[in-house]
Amino acid sequence: MGKREEVLIRSLIDGATLDEAAETAGLQASRARSFLESVARFAGAVGADVAFGTPTAAPERGSFPELVLHTDGASLGNPGPSGAGGVIETPAGETLEEFHEHLGNATNNIAEYEAVRIGLAKAIEYGARRVRVFLDSELVANQLRGRYKIKNPGLLDAYLRVERLMRDLDDIVFETIPREENKRADRLAQTGARRGTA
Repeated sequence: MGKREEVLIRSLIDGATLDEAAETAGLQASRARSFLESVARFAGAVGADVAFGTPTAAPERGSFPELVLHTDGASLGNPGPSGAGGVIETPAGETLEEFHEHLGNATNNIAEYEAVRIGLAKAIEYGARRVRVFLDSELVANQLRGRYKIKNPGLLDAYLRVERLMRDLDDIVFETIPREENKRADRLAQTGARRGTA
């Protein structure tokens, strides 16, 4: 076991989520999951009972063709330290993953786009072909629906990053919801933003 894997396990023991522990260890989330799965297989082979304090174990790729995504972006200053957050669920409401990331200095709108991009990338990793996205930014939702023109170059770049992921899906729906109905994603986005102020 290498030093990165040791850091990963120590972070998990200290209560970090899998994504946080992987980032701390300098590992890609997929590599971290693969390592933990191999440890669990080895433990099973020798009769040990191992349980990691991580979110729901990553499912087999392709096992969730339809997913629901709640996203939000936050900027402390607009522009300022910003974060993206979101929740990935099955249509039945089972939470598969929560995520939050620090984005550096950015505006609220850029953070909103990045939250959608990160969430869609994760949904595709779960094998999703159809995604229903809930967000509280009417601007971003309507730009992604093609209803609003995008004049800001920074937003156009953010839009194109999301649009590239949309091509990998058979169907995607963007729905705006009131902020109070998006509290989990908002909390995660705020956590991501605050990570840059410590």
